[in-house]
Amino acid sequence: MTDTLGRMANLAGVDPVRTSRARRVRRKLRVVSIPVAKIRPEDGLGRKRDRDGHRDLRRSIEQFGVLTPVTVRLAPDGSGDYLLIKGQGRTLACQMLGMVTISAIVVDDEFAENEKVGQFLVENVARLRMRPVDRALLISRARAKGEETVDVARRFGVTPATVRRLEAQLDGVTKGEVAALRSGSVNLALHAVIARHVDSLDRGDIVAEIAKYSLRTREVDQLFQAIGWDKLADLGRDYRDTRLRLIAWACNKLSQLDVGTITDRLGQLAEQLPLSLHEGLQTALPVGA
Repeated sequence: MTDTLGRMANLAGVDPVRTSRARRVRRKLRVVSIPVAKIRPEDGLGRKRDRDGHRDLRRSIEQFGVLTPVTVRLAPDGSGDYLLIKGQGRTLACQMLGMVTISAIVVDDEFAENEKVGQFLVENVARLRMRPVDRALLISRARAKGEETVDVARRFGVTPATVRRLEAQLDGVTKGEVAALRSGSVNLALHAVIARHVDSLDRGDIVAEIAKYSLRTREVDQLFQAIGWDKLADLGRDYRDTRLRLIAWACNKLSQLDVGTITDRLGQLAEQLPLSLHEGLQTALPVGA
């Protein structure tokens, strides 16, 4: 009879040994009530969280209690504390509400290690599937909310230098810039070049103009240098419209030139540059055209 059941299970794609083990584990797991004050994060699984982002969760727990128990294990240091494996948001909400105890499942070390590995894999698979632009925006947002550089780097699997670079690049990013990045009309490398040359007050408008054309990143970088953007920026806000018209005109003309080296294309662009920035560019191409 046992052999027959085993064969049927194999035909159904079920591992009888694994299923039996899972049943034994489920029987051993029990929901208990433990002191909230005795819970601390498991190493490697703690996260810095935005308290405002847990408003709905707090309201739910305040009204209905903790519907899903947290998962913990006894700390091996003999302190009587519990190490939190899963449920940091629920635990934080209970702390903020002043609740004394919380429903929890206390597991053994082997089970806890499996849970940690599973959680690590889920987080990393999600991170690998994330588009570079979305990851960059999340990194920038995490720093803006006060999360430490090294913690952000560890969480997203990048270097602290990358975190600092993205923080500087995306500081003050506008909705228009985010839309351009997410649509692919401007990639992160091109946006980095623009951010290096243009201050945050002008950057949104410049990104909007460059996004209209399929220009190479190196070409845009050399364009800013060729027209002396830094010196034009030093002229102040009175010349802002003229600067924007100049970059709009240059991008439009570059997009119409024959394929060639960057030097050749910028040379052709220079030959067509209007003699009067105030008059030539105003009639050549209005910003937003």
